[in-house]
Amino acid sequence: MPLESPILARSQWRTHTVSATTTLWVMGDASCDAQLCRLMDDVDSLTEGLRTVAGHFAAVVVGPERILLIEDPIRSFPIFYTVTGNVARVSDGVSALAGSGPDYVADYDSRIEFRHGAYVAGSNTVHADVRQVQAGELVTISATGDISQNFYRQIQYSALRLEETAAVDAHFTAALDASMSRLLAHAKGRQLVVPLSGGLDSRLLSVYLKDAGYTNVVNFTYGTGKTREVLISEQVAAALDQKWLFCRYDEATIRDAWDTPETADFIEFTHAGASLPHIQDWYAVRWLKEEGLIDDDAIFLPGHTIVGNMHDDAILEAESTSRDDIKELILKHHYTLQPDNGAAHRNVRLTRTIDAFLDQIGYDGSAVSRLTALEYWNVRERQTKYINNSVRNYEFFGYDWALPMLDREVYLAWGDLHPNITRNRDWYEGYVNRRYGATTGQDLGTFAPTDVPKSRRDAVKRILGRVGLLRVVEGFVTARAVQNHPMGFNWFVQGMSPAELFAYTRSGGNLLGAYADEFLTDTWNSHCRLFTPEDTFH
Repeated sequence: MPLESPILARSQWRTHTVSATTTLWVMGDASCDAQLCRLMDDVDSLTEGLRTVAGHFAAVVVGPERILLIEDPIRSFPIFYTVTGNVARVSDGVSALAGSGPDYVADYDSRIEFRHGAYVAGSNTVHADVRQVQAGELVTISATGDISQNFYRQIQYSALRLEETAAVDAHFTAALDASMSRLLAHAKGRQLVVPLSGGLDSRLLSVYLKDAGYTNVVNFTYGTGKTREVLISEQVAAALDQKWLFCRYDEATIRDAWDTPETADFIEFTHAGASLPHIQDWYAVRWLKEEGLIDDDAIFLPGHTIVGNMHDDAILEAESTSRDDIKELILKHHYTLQPDNGAAHRNVRLTRTIDAFLDQIGYDGSAVSRLTALEYWNVRERQTKYINNSVRNYEFFGYDWALPMLDREVYLAWGDLHPNITRNRDWYEGYVNRRYGATTGQDLGTFAPTDVPKSRRDAVKRILGRVGLLRVVEGFVTARAVQNHPMGFNWFVQGMSPAELFAYTRSGGNLLGAYADEFLTDTWNSHCRLFTPEDTFH
């Protein structure tokens, strides 16, 4: 089988000669090149060696006998491949392999997943016969067309099981020091830009930069006005004596900016073959660039983290949990975007993908196995394909980015903690608040969207549940919240009137579900034709 040279459109790829007949391409942190080059001396031990690599990267190795495709544990830079007939093809852009418009061929199982989850699970993409390299995966394509897949790193819990607060604080801090030190050495004084929310993750990054004495920092926040969350962000930046910028979202301006050819290019670039484009700070980054408010070589530092990927932690207390129970929890948590999500639950390929995942992690029903299954699915699927994929936004506007709270040391340190720590964000909330207090002398606490205590909200829910009104009231509250979204996310829905969007969300639909439907039908932006011919709507 011919092994074609990869179709690599991005200019950031770097090439290295492994031998007279073998070439290595690397994208990402420059520090990864030497690490990967060393591993090429013993390809048979590559799976083990990849576990030692730190930094964000993707790599392609082409030799006479095989192609190797390597993604770091968070799928920092997507790679796609096809094996058809007697030809294997590889690219960093899905359209190079799949075509678009009249040449597009849909993968209908993937479209079902996408409508209900905003991403496509496993190695599939929304494009028929085009596959993606998954997070932490080594794919080998032989000259005979055989494909093997090996996951070299995943969330695994060690025997340390640290639980005492001081020990957990110290262990996590040491890991964060290692990854942040590498970032700061790479930045060399370049401007670091933090999307600062009222929550924990971005605040920890800004606090760390203050403690490290790094002064070239810009925090920015966005929304329809000076909401409670925005005011907290402003307060944090002031307490840290760091620059803070606020981008006000206005409906007419947002709608005009969204329906442009430039945004059509943004949608095509950022969907990365399997993901709903992440629009949350799209306009704010566009504004920062157009207004010249940040440096051209700035590095964005979003607060994505390994912390908080667990859900349904009450399952850890059950006497036993079958595979079917875990599969149902995954489906109920991740495939919820439409008013009726039955199609996703009945999708045979999706349930088989979850089964293969449970086989791969050796699911045995134990408490640690339950924790690993729920947390790692979230990390490998939703985190890498939707949350982390938001960095495509920064790339689109020409900026670099870094995710130090997802780098190797922090990733591995999380597995050294006791399940009582990793099952929720309670320890982490205390950790961030302790660091913030030590740095600023202030006790800020944690942002919550409402001042009503959780205990009171839970009591009200129990009463409504008893009288059969909980779902009705929750649907109404959600629909009202969508209509008055503090970040204007309702303005990105193009095909529904406000009344139709209210009815859709009141019946259980999610804004991401509305986005997904418009994305798949090329109606999200009037200039975008990824899946339909140019004249379809004329």
